[in-house]
Amino acid sequence: MIKTFIMRIVFLILILSCLLVKFNYAQGNTTVFGTVENASNDSIIITLDKYFLSKKQIIYKIPIKQNQFSIEFQLDRNRVIDFSYQGQQIQLYVEPKDNLELKFVAGQLSETIVFYGKAEANNQFLKIFDTKFKDDFSSNLIEEKMKSLSLDLFEISLFDNRKNEKEFYKNYSGSKLFSSDFKTYIENKIKYNYLNFLLSFPIVNANKSTAILSVNPLPAIILDVLDKKTVSDNGAMICESYRNFLTFFVTYFASELNEFKKFKEYTISTEKKYVIARDFLKEQAFLYYLTKFLLENGDKTNPETVKRIYLEMVKEDKTGEYTGFINEKLGAWMKTKLPKTVEGKLDIGSPEFTMQGFNKKELSLADYRGKVIYVDFWASWCGPCREQFPYSKMLHEQLSDKQKKEVIFLYISIDNTEEIWKQAVNNLKLNGEHALSPGGWNSVVAKYYQINSIPRYILIDKKGNVVNANATRPSDEGTLQDILKLLN
Repeated sequence: MIKTFIMRIVFLILILSCLLVKFNYAQGNTTVFGTVENASNDSIIITLDKYFLSKKQIIYKIPIKQNQFSIEFQLDRNRVIDFSYQGQQIQLYVEPKDNLELKFVAGQLSETIVFYGKAEANNQFLKIFDTKFKDDFSSNLIEEKMKSLSLDLFEISLFDNRKNEKEFYKNYSGSKLFSSDFKTYIENKIKYNYLNFLLSFPIVNANKSTAILSVNPLPAIILDVLDKKTVSDNGAMICESYRNFLTFFVTYFASELNEFKKFKEYTISTEKKYVIARDFLKEQAFLYYLTKFLLENGDKTNPETVKRIYLEMVKEDKTGEYTGFINEKLGAWMKTKLPKTVEGKLDIGSPEFTMQGFNKKELSLADYRGKVIYVDFWASWCGPCREQFPYSKMLHEQLSDKQKKEVIFLYISIDNTEEIWKQAVNNLKLNGEHALSPGGWNSVVAKYYQINSIPRYILIDKKGNVVNANATRPSDEGTLQDILKLLN
């Protein structure tokens, strides 16, 4: 009778245990537990960086009792977390509903750790891979190599590193036990490490000396490995090499927008980098990159530029988490008023303000009174502006010689410097009149016409009246007719 009662109790305990496990599994709990040989009565630290910015990190302090520790926590997605004990640290790869057991000797974390449980195969490989190819992922070591090798030799070295990493991963005997998400993580780790260092080569070498004034572009054949349409990959965000890649991807192609000349000021750099981020990155990749960049450089950038980018980010940041970091650090900076010498120019009551003409003479809209004016606001760093210029040329060519005398195509740049503006105008070979109103979004014309994005077009009739403050683009089929109507 007693024996039967005991068996029933054991049976009920087993059922209850199964239900508890099932409940935890259903909740998506991830469990990390283990044994520390020779442990003191101290704690394990697990750090989860949700935003990858060392901001609002989730830190678990897990007490060790009788050499044992254990914790359950919620995961929103697969992640790489930091596991540290007594100043030593390793990275763990965990997924929702994982369980991972660790055993190691105090003071010898990385040397003695072994893994068990559902996440065993993933983490055992990660430890071996990271140890074996540690130098391949070291920015300091690779950047030193960049400075001492030609591009060809460096690319060969980088290619060999990637080849060895791929072969080791492909031939690893326990790879059949990897989870599908872990395979993607390792493949991204290898892929983006190669692309990151490839794109950083010209940037690192350009920054070796202030005497170097330009960035040497990579040959097209080398860039064939990069598909710009697929660089925005939110699934790859947990991979550090991908996040490093984002920085150099934006920097390299922003340099291309700047005709591979080194940036002379932060505001121009920020504006061009925003254009690249906006055109190629989406969702978390977009928010992460711009947040990281502005946190590091926003206080060196024109506050109006920072505010404009911030407001664009707010539209994308549904939870307000990333933009919250920006507002916390740069909120006061974004409210900073312009210097009085500029601020005084903003109270102009009519459009009879002057701009700089291409011949350095002052120029105003009044100079063209009696003619139809199609105004194109642009800047050298604006990719969408450049895309419209071939259509602008087509508009001009469709006018008769008589009509060309009555219509002015006025290109007003909001570039910050005369040098950059003139160089862009000469390279683009645009027919029409050119004017510069420097200062970006703080320029006189931008303030007067409330321009907060470019390209922007305005149509003005012969009497000087603004007929359409948001005229259609040159590529729009109706633009030519809108211009011709004003000639009658």
